[in-house]
Amino acid sequence: MLLREHLEEYTREQLLEQARSFELTKCSGLRKAALIDRIIECFCTEEMLRTRLTCLTKEQMTLFREACRMPQDISINEIMDGMQLCRYWFGGFEEPTDRFCVYEEIAGIFGNIDDDAFRTEQSKKGWMMKCVQFFIEYYGAAPVEIIYELYKLKGKGSMDEMMDMLWEMPVDMVESCIFPMDKLGLQNISRDDPLYSSRGLFVHIPILMDEELFYLLKQQMNKDFYIPSVQQIEEICRIGYEASSPAYKKLKTFLMKKMDMPYEHAVSWCLQAWANSYEGESIGDIIDKMSEANVIFKNEKQTKELLGLLVDAHNNTRMIENRGHIPNELASEGLLGGIPTIVPGSSRAAALLKDAAPQLREMGMTVDLEGNDDTVTTAMYTRGPGGNVIRIGKKIYPNDPCPCGSGKKYKKCCGRN
Repeated sequence: MLLREHLEEYTREQLLEQARSFELTKCSGLRKAALIDRIIECFCTEEMLRTRLTCLTKEQMTLFREACRMPQDISINEIMDGMQLCRYWFGGFEEPTDRFCVYEEIAGIFGNIDDDAFRTEQSKKGWMMKCVQFFIEYYGAAPVEIIYELYKLKGKGSMDEMMDMLWEMPVDMVESCIFPMDKLGLQNISRDDPLYSSRGLFVHIPILMDEELFYLLKQQMNKDFYIPSVQQIEEICRIGYEASSPAYKKLKTFLMKKMDMPYEHAVSWCLQAWANSYEGESIGDIIDKMSEANVIFKNEKQTKELLGLLVDAHNNTRMIENRGHIPNELASEGLLGGIPTIVPGSSRAAALLKDAAPQLREMGMTVDLEGNDDTVTTAMYTRGPGGNVIRIGKKIYPNDPCPCGSGKKYKKCCGRN
């Protein structure tokens, strides 16, 4: 598998954007073939690859090394690492086997740089990259001092050394940069504010667009930054959610033992539950997605038990608006309260929730069967076109098929507005 073949799949405009991220000049007038030659000439050098490969995490580096020797079958716990290696242009998934392969041009050069100095640097920057990944997902913007709190959980060196390391790492990989407070218009923040920094703020660059930074800071208010353990950072970076959380362990066990799911499917639904809560979606959406995936609910008791576990999982999900805290932690401090209301996303989910609603209310869970639906009026002629017209209101939910017949979901069609 060749990098050149992969680049052929990009448009010229996409290649130009990537060339800019590599700080290549005089590329705007090149045709696509010449542009690919220029990018490969820049990318496939020992200096460039050393700079980028040292930023791989330990798990990504292990997968990369193994794939340099031969294509690798990917386990469910390696999917995220494989996708990141693809995003970094180090390899891709071959068809039809879906095995991960390192591009031949990259593998050939790697053997020349894989020395002791490279491995020492990669160990430091690999951990730094995990800290950056946690920062992106759960802070968005944070004082450099907080980033150092993450780094020194496992890394060694002074804060200045850590900052030098961050400046060395490619911006397109860390997707973040250090800014002085005044450059962000935050110079008047109180020294008592958790966001205050004498050295500058580390900011995820995409949130600087469309004033998203200030929207995020408004959500986060004056909440303290949660400092995770090494295990929590490792887990979240490796598989996407906190698998050791008792709430998620119970959910996974229930899915495997009570709903007869294979391990891979149970982990996938735990990850979906985490993502669902992180994005602020209703717990009812999970039930709807399970219904769409033809997951079988054996009875009302099983549905009720699953919903209880999903609520518990939601309250134990780390969120960016909470600066990494879970809702339960903030509720205990009086900063956040209340069990989330369960709202159905489709008629099928509404029917399941309606049957289980009495038991769920006894458990303290609120079920809103009305707040997420629209009423669509349809006309029925009792005796043909010339007969009396009876208008019937039908409830329709966001994930239901649109009544206009487009074949799309209602929320993607007529319900968009």
